[in-house]
Amino acid sequence: MAVGDRVTKRGFFTKALYLRSQPSHELEQRLGYRTGRLSQGWSLLFMDDMLTETDFEFRGYSQMSGGVAQGHLPNPPDPRNSEQWLRDNNFDLPRLKQKIIREVFAYTGHERLAKVVPLAGEFGEDDYPPGSGIPQWTIVRPKGVQFRVAAEIGPGMVYLGNYT
Repeated sequence: MAVGDRVTKRGFFTKALYLRSQPSHELEQRLGYRTGRLSQGWSLLFMDDMLTETDFEFRGYSQMSGGVAQGHLPNPPDPRNSEQWLRDNNFDLPRLKQKIIREVFAYTGHERLAKVVPLAGEFGEDDYPPGSGIPQWTIVRPKGVQFRVAAEIGPGMVYLGNYT
C-alpha cells in the first residue's frame, strides 16, 4: 500500500482522533494489539465509503477483545459480542445504528472513521489482548468498504499529520 491508494478492507475500525500523536506501543495498548505488533510500522487508513446499518456491527470498546467482555479469556463467562448482546436484550438495532451513523460516524476531520493496518504479520489469537478502551466497530459488508491510505508510519514513528 502507498499513500493515496484506495483499498478495500473489512475488520475493526475506530476514529482517527484516538490514533494521532501516539507512539506505537501506546496504540498497541489502546487498540488491543500484542506488544510489538506495530514495531515494524503501520498504515493509517481513512474510510471513504459511507456506511449503512447493514455494513457494520458494534464491538464496544477495545478492552473487550473481539467485542466480547473478557474475550481474552479461553472461556469468557458470556461469549456474546456487543452486537449479539444488544440483539439479545431487545435493542432496536436498525434504529440504534441509524442514530450512530447520523450522530457518531464522520468522514472528515478528527472524528473521521479510521483503521490501523500493522505491517507485521499476524501470529494468531495472542495478537489481540484487551485494549485500554477506545470505541470500535467492525465492517461486515461482504466485499468490505473503501479506505484511502492516509499515511505510512514507520518503525518508532508517530502519526502527526492532519485528518484529510
